[in-house]
Parts: sequence; structure tokens; C-alpha cells
Amino acid sequence: MSGQMLWGTVLLGLCLFLHVGFLIVDIRLLKWLNKKLWASGPLLSTAVLLSAALILIVFSHSVQVWLWALSFIAFGAFSDPGTAMYFALVTYTTLGYGDLVLAENIRLYGAFASVTGVLGFGLSTAFLVAVFAKLLPNHLAD
Repeated sequence: MSGQMLWGTVLLGLCLFLHVGFLIVDIRLLKWLNKKLWASGPLLSTAVLLSAALILIVFSHSVQVWLWALSFIAFGAFSDPGTAMYFALVTYTTLGYGDLVLAENIRLYGAFASVTGVLGFGLSTAFLVAVFAKLLPNHLAD
């Protein structure tokens, strides 16, 4: 059980570190795009900036799901990459259909994928709220 806790904590930490890194890249990209697009008008610049923010966030979550899927394969929970990816995605999003269940020797480890998703989606939501709060007053002004 302590091994599951240790490895789950390690991968959770790695995923959230990566997610924060992607958000920092997103901030830099948004600043750069904003300078380039400011003269093109508020509608186009707002659409491009929000789209760029969303694309990087989705990419970050996808990378994390891939990491969890690969870890499930490495720990022997699944041999089929498609099944591992499906389980990782359903667990990461906390959807949890229940059609696939981990063996007891890795069940606790698998729960960390859900915690990673909840924290990652929370960070993403906070980031997008901050982006909206910054963009909308500037781009909706008359």
C-alpha cells in the first residue's frame, strides 16, 4: 500500500508540475499574441487569445492522461494501450464508468489519477477565469 501511495504522489506531483509549466507557457504566449493582435481589433484578438489558452490547457490535460495511461501499462494494470488510455481518461476526468476496475494491488495508485484531474481542472478553471477577467474589460470597452 505504501508503494501505491508513494508512486501515486510522485506522478500526481509530476503532472501538476507539468500543468503549471504549461500555464506559464500559456501566459507568455498570450502576452506575445496580445501584442501582435492588439491592432487587429478586439473581437479577433479576444477570440484568438481565448482559443490559444484553451488549446494549451487541453494539450496539458492530454499529456497528463497519456502519462497515467503509460504508468498503468508499466505497473501491469493493463497490457492494451487503448484500454489503459480509456481507463486513464475516464479516471482523470472522474467520470468513472466502472466498466474497468483495477486490481487491489494498484487500486489506491489509480485513485491518484482522479485527484490529479480534479486539481488540474481546478487550476485550469482558475486560469481561464483570470484570462477572461483580464481580456473582457479591455476588449469589450467602447
